[in-house]
Amino acid sequence: MMRFIILGIFYFFILTNPALADLDMDISEPNLEITTGFTGDTLTVFGTAQPKGDIIIIVRGPEKKTSIHRKVNVMGLWLTGESVTFKNVPGYYNVASSRPVLQIADYQTRYKKSIGLNSLVFETERKQPAEKKGRFQEALIQNQQLKGLYSLTPNAVIFVNNTLFKTRIYMPSNVPIGQYEITAFHFQNGELIDTQTRPFQIAQGGLAGSVHNYAHTSPFLYGITVIFIALFSSFLAVTLLRRE
Repeated sequence: MMRFIILGIFYFFILTNPALADLDMDISEPNLEITTGFTGDTLTVFGTAQPKGDIIIIVRGPEKKTSIHRKVNVMGLWLTGESVTFKNVPGYYNVASSRPVLQIADYQTRYKKSIGLNSLVFETERKQPAEKKGRFQEALIQNQQLKGLYSLTPNAVIFVNNTLFKTRIYMPSNVPIGQYEITAFHFQNGELIDTQTRPFQIAQGGLAGSVHNYAHTSPFLYGITVIFIALFSSFLAVTLLRRE
């Protein structure tokens, strides 16, 4: 219900205020809580662009260090072979566009702004030959796609009229917790004329969220608490066994 109220307020503001910036973008839920039984959710990204042009939406985050390993067959046994560790891998990456991305932006712009999976560049922890780095990065992207965390094909950005646009972004049940960025790119005749970014937070909700926050904000006290609970549980178990 809240997302529809936000959408209604935004559309009313746009329609009653003709003097607008070239690009304005917002999201239906700036914060998403993952609770027990979470099966995924769909975000609505909406905004206005003047002149109409083309819109590309990128949703990505949170970045972390990720290793990818190559399996090798040694006498019938599959063992871990060479590996590459990347330092800045987004746990989630999704694209939406009003037209095919290749028809909107040239290669240099896509590469500079990391628009599209083929334009992503992950930094390696150790210097690697270009061929090996590219091979392992491709494998990493494929793994993320199989998990549903990287989009296979871009979602559609739909223009409601000559000004308003919207798209829907699916967040799967295994989406990582952390800080995200949603960026809108406004193109006109192949030229990037405006960009806007909005932060987006995915957090653990409920009791699990409280424990998660406590562990990260007070790691020392959390460790002591865990040890105390373990000792108390052991003491209680021994006491009950002696009574029997």
